[in-house]
Amino acid sequence: MNNSTTVLLKVVALAGGALVGTLLSRWVDELISKQAQSQSEYDKARYEQGLGPISPQSPTKEALE
Repeated sequence: MNNSTTVLLKVVALAGGALVGTLLSRWVDELISKQAQSQSEYDKARYEQGLGPISPQSPTKEALE
């Protein structure tokens, strides 16, 4: 292969990698957005019922002893 062909193949590989990275980042962003929207709707429903948001519970002092 001559030098110009090698350069062309490298450019095509870089462009392909950029395209795959873009598609993957969009997919992950959409997934995270859907999850956040779902959590927001859940929290709104709990608030309407007069309940507080669910927070992770830390171990009690008695459980640690």
